[in-house]
Amino acid sequence: MRFNPKLIDFFKKHRLYNEEMFKYFEEHSTMIDSDYYEERIIIGCAYLIDRNTGILKGIHLNLPYIKPNAIDEELMLDSIHELTHAIFTYPRIGKKFNRDITIETLPLLYEKLYIMENPSPISIAYGHHLDDTITDKYPEYAFALKVRDELYHEYHKNPEEMAKMVHKKGKKYQFEQFKNKFHHK
Repeated sequence: MRFNPKLIDFFKKHRLYNEEMFKYFEEHSTMIDSDYYEERIIIGCAYLIDRNTGILKGIHLNLPYIKPNAIDEELMLDSIHELTHAIFTYPRIGKKFNRDITIETLPLLYEKLYIMENPSPISIAYGHHLDDTITDKYPEYAFALKVRDELYHEYHKNPEEMAKMVHKKGKKYQFEQFKNKFHHK
């Protein structure tokens, strides 16, 4: 399986491409036939975690197939989102894994970067559609949407620094949530 060259170029541009890591993703991905809209529901990044130890054993991606000579902006955004999850989780393989409030933040940031770099009526409309589907029911998406634009304005193509900024904002947000909850009792 091969990723669309435009997708690879996006990650290279943002210093998120590592040949060994992407080879792993190619070997641990299933391409979904995106011509069938109902099959898009299984697009995602699965974390393979040992139940007994909590250790992340691997990652498996279900990604939409994007034809090499055609660009489907919706599929590009879906792929960027899921691959961003995988990219920032890959270094944690073999270590204890915990999901936290920040897990959706970097994927939403890189979606926005793609839209801003490749503005088209389709990418902009799909970006708005994705934002509109976010509710407080999923706190990690609500947090990500809350800080994404702030991160976008602070963006400087250093993935490690962006991850640190997200972690710091997540800690602050969780502290504020705890403080507000405690204060209202």
